[in-house]
Amino acid sequence: MLKRNITLFLISLTLSISACGINPVTKKREFQVVSEAQEISIGTKNYSPARQSQGGDYTLDPELTAYVQSIGNKLAAVSDRKLPYEFTIINDSVPNAWAMPGGKIAFNRGLLYELNNEAELAAVMGHEMVHAAARHGAQGMERGILMQGAMIAVGLASKDTNYSNLIVGGAQLGAKLATSKYG
Repeated sequence: MLKRNITLFLISLTLSISACGINPVTKKREFQVVSEAQEISIGTKNYSPARQSQGGDYTLDPELTAYVQSIGNKLAAVSDRKLPYEFTIINDSVPNAWAMPGGKIAFNRGLLYELNNEAELAAVMGHEMVHAAARHGAQGMERGILMQGAMIAVGLASKDTNYSNLIVGGAQLGAKLATSKYG
């Protein structure tokens, strides 16, 4: 039992040390297992289905779409991280904007009705760009990977005890609470 726990600890320590990187925005060291290429691929793969599921692209005003893209291009030129940023307007009346890994950003048309000027659009756009540049989507995936590994380790470590279900359940609850950062 002790030998297995030491082995799991050493594997975890090795993974933690080898998977460290520098956050491009904060410049702090962090756990990174999702590469930039993977981020871009995930964003590219999921961007179209996500837009479609939320009302589809807003196509009634191509000039508005071009305007949003032009503001986005100006901000992307001075971003902390050079990504293939893409900006789209979604045909949804709910005021909202969101970013996917790899720089894919969408604005609901309902949000654009609420904005009064270019500065307000740039502020919202900058906020979403920072999510992409600071790897927030990738960090969420990495936290999930880390928690899965921890759950496997807890399950293996508690396998031989009478309280294994209670230990694993408590660990799952703790992991859920730890990862519900914005909940």
